[in-house]
Amino acid sequence: MSPDVIIRAEEVTKCYRLIGEEVWALRGITLDIYRGEFLSIMGPSGSGKSTLFNQVGALDKPTGGRVIFEGESIFDLSESKQAWFRCNRIGYIFQTFNLIDVMSALQNVMLPMTFQGASPDEAQRRATAILERVGLGHRLHHKPYELSGGQQQRVAIARALANTPTVILADEPTGNLDTATGNEVIGLLKELNAAEGVTVICATHDVKMLGSSDRVCWIRDGQLDRISTGEEFRIEDMEADHLGR
Repeated sequence: MSPDVIIRAEEVTKCYRLIGEEVWALRGITLDIYRGEFLSIMGPSGSGKSTLFNQVGALDKPTGGRVIFEGESIFDLSESKQAWFRCNRIGYIFQTFNLIDVMSALQNVMLPMTFQGASPDEAQRRATAILERVGLGHRLHHKPYELSGGQQQRVAIARALANTPTVILADEPTGNLDTATGNEVIGLLKELNAAEGVTVICATHDVKMLGSSDRVCWIRDGQLDRISTGEEFRIEDMEADHLGR
């Protein structure tokens, strides 16, 4: 595997066995994901993009094939090593935020650090710095229901950064946000990608993500349909703006 490839999916398949039938969500996908890139996985509902996202993020085991992270086959690791991998190497951002309602923004971000073994003082210091980094230094002690949708998503991003992951996996990160707030979240993810060098992988329906992506992987019927570059969409946007004038 090339040193620039951080994750490789090799002939990954996923079959869900329902009563009386088999449903193949993935049909042999091979994909290299490069270190430090911003990758979007696009496709219609039911195409398999979220399933692929879950395999790459070690949230669900493939039926066949392998997912290799920095030379190690994730699902050949023991359960404890897989858990360590999820806690320390990948930060997860979900469409529904998945924040703990009874905890403040600060406590939500501290929680993964506590699981990692950080002391309370260290966790508080690091969580405060991250929340300030995403523009929420003035909302440390607010609970999720006291925050707007965009602010909750920023807390979710801060939590994903808690243990300094190598990869951030974002599942429909703008799906529950209005256009303006969604654009802010896209900008923040892109800024973190550029400034921190973290690899960002988004499963999304949001066409606004395309111009911010280095590459776009199109999934259809459980297979890799094609790969585009973000530059293609940036050029289209520039031409549309020019014609609009």
